[in-house]
Amino acid sequence: MKTRSPMKKLAAVAVAASALVGCSVSAPSTVNQPISAPPTAELTAPAFQVLVEAKSEHSKKMSEFLTKLALSAEQKTQLKGVLKSAFERAKPIQAEIKPLVTAPEIDRTALRAAIEVAMKADAAQDAQTMEEARKVLTMEQRTLIADKLDEMSKREDDPHTKMIERLMDKAGEQVTMTEPQKEAFNQLRTAFRDFWMTNRSEYYVAMAAHMRNGDQQALQAEFERLNEGIPTDAMVTFMASLDQSQRQKLATWKENLMERIQSKLTE
Repeated sequence: MKTRSPMKKLAAVAVAASALVGCSVSAPSTVNQPISAPPTAELTAPAFQVLVEAKSEHSKKMSEFLTKLALSAEQKTQLKGVLKSAFERAKPIQAEIKPLVTAPEIDRTALRAAIEVAMKADAAQDAQTMEEARKVLTMEQRTLIADKLDEMSKREDDPHTKMIERLMDKAGEQVTMTEPQKEAFNQLRTAFRDFWMTNRSEYYVAMAAHMRNGDQQALQAEFERLNEGIPTDAMVTFMASLDQSQRQKLATWKENLMERIQSKLTE
């Protein structure tokens, strides 16, 4: 289980991944991939931000932005490499948390502590990924992306809010839940949505500032601060409500999904 802030997965949807890499993934029957869903931590990893619905209005606008960004073939290759590296950096943390998720019983204290540690590591990894992506871009491209992020920070109809909800729903479809489990899941879903709505603007602004000034340390510090608000208790409560077979099924689903996404980066 690897926890990642719903924002950076989604916010970077527009930048460090989709927008920068020029990569749009639509895996069959899993167009909306998990970013803040069930195994929470483990269902979210660096390249989930690559995922954009192929036929959505958001995808069309992203395509227009990519055209304006005018990434060269070399830059696209380099940016895919950045995402590949991000995947690799995430694996050790996933490996450490997975046993806590698939154990016969959930150790709430241990899982909560592991998520908090993962979120700090996540902030550092995301800041590093953003910096590596920034270095590939020209000054003009950085400015375009920073302006786009500033624009997104002010939007009332942020498309990533709906994306979060769809991602959560998709993850929730992977197991048959009892009524108490559904209640715990709905609480988690609501908690993540509230978290994103409350903090999305600050995430976007932080990334825009970094795109302009290249201050990776400041970006990491801001990510760490914002990540402290991740609804850890709701995550733990939901995971504890599931039986071992349900958690194992979700973990396997997540791993298969990760493999499919990673395979897209080699195309």
